[in-house]
Amino acid sequence: MNLKEAYRYANFLNDLLERSFMYLRNTGFISTVEQKHFRSKVDKDAQDETMIAQKPFDVDFSPMDLVDFDVKVLAEKEALMGAISAAKAKVEINIDNGIAMNKKKQYFIEILKNMADMKASTKKMMGTGYRFNVNNEQVSYIYDVEAITTIDFDRNDIRNLMKKYHKETDEISAKLDAIEINTMVDFTPQWDVNDTLEDILTEE
Repeated sequence: MNLKEAYRYANFLNDLLERSFMYLRNTGFISTVEQKHFRSKVDKDAQDETMIAQKPFDVDFSPMDLVDFDVKVLAEKEALMGAISAAKAKVEINIDNGIAMNKKKQYFIEILKNMADMKASTKKMMGTGYRFNVNNEQVSYIYDVEAITTIDFDRNDIRNLMKKYHKETDEISAKLDAIEINTMVDFTPQWDVNDTLEDILTEE
């Protein structure tokens, strides 16, 4: 499998674990409730009865089947991660660093774009002041305010930076895509990514 397929398989294993944990977190699934109905204490002609409460899931596997399966999945995930790390160590660039830096640069590009879109403006507003009138009473008055916004940077410099980082991130993305497809991971998966947890447990 290549790196892209290995990443997909890693996500598949995560999904298997989460699905399994959903069952194991359900107390109705991991326990059995025995209900004893003592009808004869109230009605001497009635029969006492012991019933088992219905389980929340109609499945053919037990809690321990799931626990044992999770142990296998965790071992598979650990082995896969080791194989992925070994494969990534052989490529020309550090994949994790490349992804992390691309995210930072793309976020910076968003900030630069907001700056590049900003325009100088003049806005008319109203202000309120207070003064004393001839009767020595404090009264308010309204006056005009002109708010002038100027840009404290060169938008051409900002646009040039955006172009620079767009080019860099595009190049890294293309390189990472090629690496994911062309880098082989020495690993043979136990399960098919198109199977469900229930399918796998039924087949085992």
